[in-house]
Amino acid sequence: MSRASNPVVLKAALLGAAVSAFAPAAAAQSCESARPTDPQGSAGVSYGGAEVGSFDAASGRARVHFALSGVHAPPAASTLQADIPDAVVVAAQAADDALDKYASLGYLPPLGDGDSPCASNGDSDAIDIYLINFSAADGQALPDHCDAGPPKRCAGFVLVENDFRAGGYADTAEGMRTVVPHELFHLVQDAYDADVERWWAEGSAQWAAKQVYPALLDLERFLPAYFAAPWRPLNVPPNGVVTNFLYATAIWPVFLSERFDVDVVREVFEGFGQAAPGVLPTTDSVLTARGSSLAQEFLQFAAYNAATGARAPADGGYHDAASYPLVTLTKLDARTGDLVSDVDSGMGAFYYSLQTDAPTELTLQADAARVAALLVPLADGKPQLNDAQPLPATLDGEGVVVVAGQSLSRTDAPFTLQSQPPAAPETKAAAGSSCAVAGFPGKSAGFGSALFGFVVILLGRCRARRTPRKARSSGGSSSLRSRC
Repeated sequence: MSRASNPVVLKAALLGAAVSAFAPAAAAQSCESARPTDPQGSAGVSYGGAEVGSFDAASGRARVHFALSGVHAPPAASTLQADIPDAVVVAAQAADDALDKYASLGYLPPLGDGDSPCASNGDSDAIDIYLINFSAADGQALPDHCDAGPPKRCAGFVLVENDFRAGGYADTAEGMRTVVPHELFHLVQDAYDADVERWWAEGSAQWAAKQVYPALLDLERFLPAYFAAPWRPLNVPPNGVVTNFLYATAIWPVFLSERFDVDVVREVFEGFGQAAPGVLPTTDSVLTARGSSLAQEFLQFAAYNAATGARAPADGGYHDAASYPLVTLTKLDARTGDLVSDVDSGMGAFYYSLQTDAPTELTLQADAARVAALLVPLADGKPQLNDAQPLPATLDGEGVVVVAGQSLSRTDAPFTLQSQPPAAPETKAAAGSSCAVAGFPGKSAGFGSALFGFVVILLGRCRARRTPRKARSSGGSSSLRSRC
């Protein structure tokens, strides 16, 4: 392999100590993936007979490989460093920025490929980034070699689009700064567990990339796919090779990091192999250690998602709620009796709007271990999250009822929302219902106390392209790894 002659490459080549800062490589088993520099190519892509250059990031932790001619060559414009395409320089800087940010957040670094059993490891144990001309994606993370686990941990490399033309990005630089951090976070994930569920792999990678470059709006662009179908369980994306829902689940780590702090996302990765299998059971363990639970936080998450876009309130909810899409509210007629019935199946959410002319008590008939609900009053059309109450609760005016799953069980959990005139005060006193939570249907005293605490708190792997050309596809040639 030829190398582009430039000061950074020479400097990085001499500073082996900078590269050795990687975590110890996973124990080699077998070569998992070929590379574009190999004769057979990677994921159906090969540089062929083109001369290939490489450019080391300033830190020496990443190396960008690129063809000097042919379809995979990046745009030739070179204004940042003599004789080096700008796309290559920006990719290298984005890699350093991402690795710096992930290290500052306490994540493990990607595993090194210094002991790779493959024909090539990019000529060093630096993280290798190969610029290629994708036909239907923006980037892909591939394993080099893995240890057996559990959990399965892998060293790897990434493929990144070479020019981002016609891909929905303002320019090549924006594409590089969007995709390189996303793909590198997949390698970070692989240092914990390479078999992580795909929705969490993509959602957390979107969240992580936002930490690197907060001004970029790639995370927001995908959110409509979740907000359009909040009834779908968070951890059950639609079937099919191409789905924006995977990236839209980034709203869950956004919620967790704003509700608690940025460390909570890392703690989920650190919990793999220690708690019950699965991302959400692990999340439940992490939240329990913080004095909460998955059930409690998912109900609040669902309430946050009712307070976005034009409905974003001045107080409460997401920091950037006004820039997020809206969930659809199903309007209900104010009447006595059953208002609506539906069926939940896992961690999904349902939204209903209602306006009353007189105080009306709303109740939820459901298995309380499977489904719960909050009444969120509206003021000038905006949810007042600080005034949310668990059902049963009394509505006097306009409000939103948020119904959310409380269990990972995928069996049907029917529920019915009902209304009736509020009970007389003496009746409530006789029933011992001096607060809304005490009357929560089917809950034990322990759970009621936990939910009351929740209400008090409430008060207080390939990247899909943005255009049809960029729709994700794992086609036969990319079967080496299903996620990108």
